[in-house]
Amino acid sequence: MYLLPGEEVMFNRNEEWLTWQEHATEEYEFCPSWSGVVYFVSCRGVCPREKRPFACRTFPVLPYLSPGGALELRLDEAAVPVCPLVKAGDISLLDRRFLARVRLAWEELIKDPLIRDHVEWESRALDRRAGEPWRKLL
Repeated sequence: MYLLPGEEVMFNRNEEWLTWQEHATEEYEFCPSWSGVVYFVSCRGVCPREKRPFACRTFPVLPYLSPGGALELRLDEAAVPVCPLVKAGDISLLDRRFLARVRLAWEELIKDPLIRDHVEWESRALDRRAGEPWRKLL
């Protein structure tokens, strides 16, 4: 998963349970306001839960900003192969306390302009994909 801007300082890059990659923003498709390097980390199988990156802690939920700017939580459709809850397609199956805490965290995080830009950019990409003709086959 990709770390959010600034999240890399929470790690020393010597964690035995993580592998690290640096992805240059000009070589990958990132939010246009992001520049430089974005860190991609992957788990080697088992990790200390209290040290997991933010995206892992909130899995399988994604933030979504409506065109009007309202924050919503959505299931990450990319997680269908690994998460039965996403395959079920009903976010209400997740614990409501978990969802409330995820919402609070994202409400705070999107106060950061880089993170808000990213969430808005990803939200518009979700909107575009939702309108693709093949989705009617699902």
